[in-house]
Amino acid sequence: MKLIGVMGIGGSGKTTFTEQLDKRENVGVIHVDNLVGEMKRKYFKIFLQSQENNTTESTKNNPKLKSGFKKIFYKNKFAFKFLMAVRSKLIEKELNKQIDEFKSSGKGVIVIDDWALPIHKKLFPKLDHIYTVERNYLSRRKGIRARDALTTEEVKITELPYALKFFKSTTGSNTSIITNNGSIEDLQNKADLEYEKLGELTFEEKYFVKEKIDLRKATHNLNRNNLKQPEYTNLK
Repeated sequence: MKLIGVMGIGGSGKTTFTEQLDKRENVGVIHVDNLVGEMKRKYFKIFLQSQENNTTESTKNNPKLKSGFKKIFYKNKFAFKFLMAVRSKLIEKELNKQIDEFKSSGKGVIVIDDWALPIHKKLFPKLDHIYTVERNYLSRRKGIRARDALTTEEVKITELPYALKFFKSTTGSNTSIITNNGSIEDLQNKADLEYEKLGELTFEEKYFVKEKIDLRKATHNLNRNNLKQPEYTNLK
């Protein structure tokens, strides 16, 4: 069993990458943002934006915080560090629970999708491989605005930790950079290739024929292209 991490700035394409991996029967995916959303609704409901501002698929799972509240913590590096520590602690139990459930069900690959992976001090060193998804700045900003219905100001607030260089892409032999050029199909193909590299293919995935062969058509082409017409001998 392999424990995999997928990280990257908001809007980079992490969800698309992990959802493609999730199509594999042998893979279990944990979207940490969904756990954070549950935590917000439980402990920080007073700080959430009104319900009508949380109507996209993403913000339904992980509601947006009020801009003023975010500014307080996102503009100060130490306050932000404290917020992230609280975030990690509150979701730690549920995160470990989901990991154990996937292990018990026999999943060969467990993928953890979280832009803030390094803050999980106990979990981060246990990851067998870490993928960082990167995307062009303007393309990423456009994508995240559409995905979460964010204003330009809200996007700027979200990006402050990265401007402060609080988080950096990981380096090492167990890390990979996945470049998102804006094409969903290309990103999905990259996810498939990386899954195959992990070496956890099931028997069906190794030997399953993706396209059924039309035997009649194949036989016709074989006769037409490879076999000579039979010669008939006059026996008279």
